[in-house]
Amino acid sequence: MGIKEIDADVLVVGSGLAGVMAAVKAARMGCTVVLASKGSMRSGNSVLVGGGWLVPSKDFPPDEYVHVTLEGGKRINDVKLLRVLGQRGEAMMRVLGEMGVPLEKRSNRMWWVKMDTGKRSAGIVLMDPLLEHTKDERIVVLPWLSIIELLMDDGRASGAVGISRDMGPVVIDAKSVVLATGGGGGIYKRHDNHRRTRGDGYWLALQVGLPLRDMEFVQFYPLGLAEPHLPPLMVPPPIPKEGKAIDSEGQDIVEKHGLRFDLNEFIMEYRDQFTLILTTETERGKVYLDYTGVPEEKWETPRLNRFGRINPASRNRPFAVAPVVHFFMGGVEINEFAQTAIPGLFAAGEVTAGVHGANRIGGNALMECAVFGDIAGESAALYAMGVRRGKSKRGAVPGKFLWKEERKEVKELFLEVQDLTWTHAGPIRNGQSLQEGLSRVPEMEERLLELEADGKSLELNEVKGSVLISKAIMRASLEREESRGAFYREDFPQSDDDHWLKNIFLSLNGKTGDFIVTHRPAEGTELTDIIQP
Repeated sequence: MGIKEIDADVLVVGSGLAGVMAAVKAARMGCTVVLASKGSMRSGNSVLVGGGWLVPSKDFPPDEYVHVTLEGGKRINDVKLLRVLGQRGEAMMRVLGEMGVPLEKRSNRMWWVKMDTGKRSAGIVLMDPLLEHTKDERIVVLPWLSIIELLMDDGRASGAVGISRDMGPVVIDAKSVVLATGGGGGIYKRHDNHRRTRGDGYWLALQVGLPLRDMEFVQFYPLGLAEPHLPPLMVPPPIPKEGKAIDSEGQDIVEKHGLRFDLNEFIMEYRDQFTLILTTETERGKVYLDYTGVPEEKWETPRLNRFGRINPASRNRPFAVAPVVHFFMGGVEINEFAQTAIPGLFAAGEVTAGVHGANRIGGNALMECAVFGDIAGESAALYAMGVRRGKSKRGAVPGKFLWKEERKEVKELFLEVQDLTWTHAGPIRNGQSLQEGLSRVPEMEERLLELEADGKSLELNEVKGSVLISKAIMRASLEREESRGAFYREDFPQSDDDHWLKNIFLSLNGKTGDFIVTHRPAEGTELTDIIQP
């Protein structure tokens, strides 16, 4: 199979909410666009969302929105990005409505995707109408295309190399690139992400010299299914008021701990605190959600109806729950225009850092993806209009990559990565455990080299990236000697603003494979030139 070459003005990597918004915006501005997805166009985390939006409006003024998000993120957010969301959030609801997304406002702060009969998830209801807009003649949609390398030309982003299930090796020559690859929850043993959400954008960025920011901050959703033979999906909000969390002896956990808020307030605004409580409880015994008091008529509402079909026993008995990895707050740093520190490279959504700080509050993920996806598409289009196409990229294709991996050693190694990350970078961390986890990495890296010598594959490439991102999380976690937001170290259980009100950056030393660690005070400062050669 020969090398497929594709030219475009803008390449968008990732077909979730951020990626689709970027592709549609760039096309509407007159650019040709390639929209690449490593799975089907309906894969990824956007189709799994609960559907809640935290929306600034006249009832929830932008300044208050910024304050709430900044406090939720424990004041290490990028205030510039929050102001953009505050200014554009309400208008984005109108844009989405015009694009066919059914939305309804349920409170001063929260909007929700309006579900139909419950047969389709909130994420499908959100994404299906948006994907219709990718049928624009200017957009080439390429599902089942895994990007394995970003290409550079005289210091600027100029396309990417990928492996397609249907076409084999693909070289995309683009004038600008948008990273919208999502997070990395899939590298943990317990997560509610799409199974192939493995941090691709993070390691692609590290390869071209970009640092990663705030990688220690991983959010755990407190109420993930822990029933035998069921996937660890999040129990979607809103929790019915009759529902309650109970310990193994049947005691109400909210009452037991003297908590001041109900379950919905905890899972939307105080996930970090509730996760620690439930993690501690699960070390003593199982934790359950009890929905047996929910009236029969409520089970006919779309969200509960769908959940009842996923977990039928939930109507008749309490069901086991435990925290799951839900979201990465850290990632690639961007400015207000979704520009990274590399010319021509833009980013939006969970792959980026700055909006959420140390902890994301409920409803802000979709808002970030929609607003900054739209901005990234506009910025990438404007950039593409001002540059010439670079030299041919045909010679950039690496050696043979297998689309399908058959070696059991590769699959077993990925399971080890998931166990490593969960065990040493879970909800509760400490220095000794982090050092033990980091000490396991070199042996994994040696095995990766041995496997690569026997043949490269997409899955092996993902495992290699997963090891790197697991290492990044543990290294940043070891560096931060305090607890803040979703990040908790039992050997440093208090926040320390005097020493740690700052962001941690990790750059990859290409020669040694180690991380170069730098700090910067959390002052909402402009992007600095911290690219490593």
